[in-house]
Amino acid sequence: SGVDIFDQEVFSQGWTVYWQSTSYEYDRRWQHQRFFPLLEAGTQPLDILIDQTHRRGMDFVAGFRMNDNHGHQAREQGVGISTFVESNQHLQLTEFPEGEYYKLSEPLDFTFAEVRDFTLGVFREVAARFAIDGVELCFRDHAYFPLDRGAERAHLMTDLVRQIRDLLDERGAATGKKLTMGARVFSTLEECLSLGLDVSTWITEKLIDYVSPQDTMYADFNLPYEPWAALTRNSDCMLYPG
Repeated sequence: SGVDIFDQEVFSQGWTVYWQSTSYEYDRRWQHQRFFPLLEAGTQPLDILIDQTHRRGMDFVAGFRMNDNHGHQAREQGVGISTFVESNQHLQLTEFPEGEYYKLSEPLDFTFAEVRDFTLGVFREVAARFAIDGVELCFRDHAYFPLDRGAERAHLMTDLVRQIRDLLDERGAATGKKLTMGARVFSTLEECLSLGLDVSTWITEKLIDYVSPQDTMYADFNLPYEPWAALTRNSDCMLYPG
């Protein structure tokens, strides 16, 4: 049909998805447990996804949920949340705006180096082990830093983005191909910055190859795309509305 990129998320709420690791916990949800016969036979489902994508002349991009607010659903399913999140409650965010929505999960606080290192490590392992063509940082969650502290701590997230870019460039140099890095972000530059996502700097410093502004995983035709277009037009960063 002409699609040339396939993006499959491979890391979510502290769990690996479609692949197993000795350093990270595999997704406990029942639908992912069904892959155990393959995994026990020594086959990573992620390798199959990548192979089938490449056979069709498409690039494979591995998606990473940067902070996942689906913990309540996993609890309702009776599988709980990842051990890293559960056992490090001191690394979780505790300040939120008013509203029931914000009580549904236990997002991590990227103020802490332990959280950033935990996140960087999973990018490093996927890039080293699998024949991916790029990664996507999916920022679709309601918080990354304490309430009203996002803008002042945005440099911490930017430093993490730089480190991910560096490891992708190192891997690309070793394999002879450039690895793409994209970011799925919130609707406006102002909203992103308030959450600690300094997307303008990411684009100016050529850290990301594409940006996808969205309203939590879907395109709102009324979003103000022009500021995004003005920011990306004279850069090497492509604009792909969610």
